[in-house]
Amino acid sequence: MNITEIKELISLLGSLGIGAVLGGGIIYFFIKSYIPSYLTEKAKNLATKEDISGITDQVEAVKIGYAKILEEVRSDNQLKLASIEREKSIKKEVYLKATEAVTRTQNMISSFSNLNIPNEEITKNMVDDSGIMAKVQIVGKKETVRATTIFMAAIGTKALDLMLERSTLLERKATIEEVERLKAKAQQEIDRYIELMKSLNLQGNQDRGTWGAIERQVDFEKKQIDKHTSTIAELWELQGSEHIAFTKKCMDNFFEVSALLPPIILAVRNELEMEISPEDYLDIFNDNLDRGRVVFDEFFAKVSS
Repeated sequence: MNITEIKELISLLGSLGIGAVLGGGIIYFFIKSYIPSYLTEKAKNLATKEDISGITDQVEAVKIGYAKILEEVRSDNQLKLASIEREKSIKKEVYLKATEAVTRTQNMISSFSNLNIPNEEITKNMVDDSGIMAKVQIVGKKETVRATTIFMAAIGTKALDLMLERSTLLERKATIEEVERLKAKAQQEIDRYIELMKSLNLQGNQDRGTWGAIERQVDFEKKQIDKHTSTIAELWELQGSEHIAFTKKCMDNFFEVSALLPPIILAVRNELEMEISPEDYLDIFNDNLDRGRVVFDEFFAKVSS
């Protein structure tokens, strides 16, 4: 019921005369009871509409703010992902070069057994390779850095030890080469005297003094050759046994440093998220390492016998 309808009701009751009082009472009761309730409900409706409008504005504001937050998070995540990818790219470059350096330093240990290669040539890449391996300490995680440091420390220790022992073999090798040079020179002298005797024969020269002097020189050079031959034999007997023992030591050290590689490889693969079961990798690696040991042990056994 609206206000117009209420007014019409009052007018109608007034025209009824005696019923006006009764109508007035009814109207009073109606106004007292219904109108406040109506107005209160009307106010509630208006408040509800205003509240809904305000809530809607708040929801929109929250949505806009949330969208901004999401955009910031997305942008931040993109930057983090890009940073992670750059870090992985740098790590891959460092680790690939470090792997090559590890291989060279590993092979360097076995190369000490070849006495025909000077120390300088064997170790020429060691400084550069150490620099490459040092970069692992910048980009690597704890396990990678630890494994690499242990490997490089072992390489340095074994290299120094082998070079000291190798120096004795190199000196003896140089002595053998010098004695062989003297022996070859004595043979050249004998060959020269033989040519001289041929020439004297062609000339018909039978001077005993000349021939005697030549024969004495030939005898001297022959004795020198015998002496040099004996010295060379003695030196080679010693050199041969010591060289075999040294070669075996080089290979033992090679296998020892090789056994330090799995922790490096597994740590690097873990950082680069190149999954492989540690057990599977160790099975493959140790199987190949054991085969290598067997081959060299059989070889040394044959050489020693």
